[in-house]
Amino acid sequence: MNTRLRIAIADDHLLFTEGLCALLEKDSLLDVCTVYQDGKTLLTQIEYEKPDVLLLDLKIGQPDGLSILSELSKRNLPLKVIILSTYSDTLTMMECKRLGAHGYLLKNTNHDELLMAIERVMKNEPAFLYLDTNHRSEEEKFRYIQQTWHVTRREWEILLLIKKQFTNQMIAEHLNLSVYTVETHRKNLMQKLAIKSALNLHQFIQFHEI
Repeated sequence: MNTRLRIAIADDHLLFTEGLCALLEKDSLLDVCTVYQDGKTLLTQIEYEKPDVLLLDLKIGQPDGLSILSELSKRNLPLKVIILSTYSDTLTMMECKRLGAHGYLLKNTNHDELLMAIERVMKNEPAFLYLDTNHRSEEEKFRYIQQTWHVTRREWEILLLIKKQFTNQMIAEHLNLSVYTVETHRKNLMQKLAIKSALNLHQFIQFHEI
């Protein structure tokens, strides 16, 4: 990082934000420009404050962190959002990634990890330091897709076979279904995922590391 970055913090715990501000301001390349203590103020003021990076707590209040993420993604701001949270489960991290977060850190992270995450997102690299998608079980992946897009077990099975480049005919033979049934499941799957082409479907599979 060669220029001074403007950092915003969104957290309603005063002692935590005071400590975080003191930590960040030790770095000559970082400038803590503002601290938001509620989601409503954040959404109202952030476009005027124009921070480069937002450190966002998921439990900031109403609207909560996930709602804020969703809204900021719609606005398409030149802003990098890093989640700072006590939630360490994979499903929460994946949901934040889906909603547009650029990174995810636990609140017990150290100074070096925080600086590394800020540097990575400013290079347009993801900074999900605790999200080990390579070691998620198939069941964990299914639960995430099911809870987020209401995909059924059968649709999930078909999604896994699509990942393996199976045609509808091959899927039908593998699952002992008719081709028409497979086509119907595939159509329903694409509607739930809001996907309109086979290319988009494979991009979805790759992005979510299914």
